[in-house]
Amino acid sequence: MAEELEELWKKFKFTKEEDISLDLDSSSTKAARDVGRYCVIMKILTQRSINLDALRKNLRMLWKHNKGVQISELEEDVFLVEFGDEKDKKKVLDMCPWSYEKQLVIIQEFEGELTPKEIDLKWAPFWIQIYNLPLKSRTKETGWVIGSSLGSVLDVDVPDSGVQWGKCLRVRVRIDVTRRLVCGRRITIEGGESKWVYFKYERLPNFCYRCGVLNHALKDCTDNQDQSERKKITSCNMVHG
Repeated sequence: MAEELEELWKKFKFTKEEDISLDLDSSSTKAARDVGRYCVIMKILTQRSINLDALRKNLRMLWKHNKGVQISELEEDVFLVEFGDEKDKKKVLDMCPWSYEKQLVIIQEFEGELTPKEIDLKWAPFWIQIYNLPLKSRTKETGWVIGSSLGSVLDVDVPDSGVQWGKCLRVRVRIDVTRRLVCGRRITIEGGESKWVYFKYERLPNFCYRCGVLNHALKDCTDNQDQSERKKITSCNMVHG
């Protein structure tokens, strides 16, 4: 409805009194900018309607914040979260991703220059485990290269030596959740034989087991892949931690 009204306004002929431009200086935005330092923008990646009271109660219990938190609905599926202090906000952001009713909660920094519908709410950080790496490739540099092919790398979990000898190499990546989950990558090391490495996504919420995207369930999928391709994606994406 809001988009339809905006299109109508573009076609509307303003009267002389209405066609007046107002300049707002920094004093008119100061209060919102100050409060905005403790705010984030949030969206629940679901096609179902959200009960705001239930959402508030659930997240307050889940986040265990030290000070108060206020959740306001900006649009039908876009919310603003105001934390009591910077520590509570940082804790929630550092512990992403979160889920509500098994659906992904997208949380992004406050963007005061944009209207709610202009904010591109599609990014979420995940810890991704990389398996089947040769021993010599279990390095910070390897994690950074592979992670960069998936999104923006935030961290690679290695000790000070830069080498991780555990069962897998972990990398924290900010991914585009509107795209299908990637099962793995084929890599070639120092010009040698190519090798398939596969991924496990930590704290992965519900997603479509047919096409591998997070914004709908299997029953709502309209993907037209053939059966063999569907089976491949399903078996791959089920290995999540």
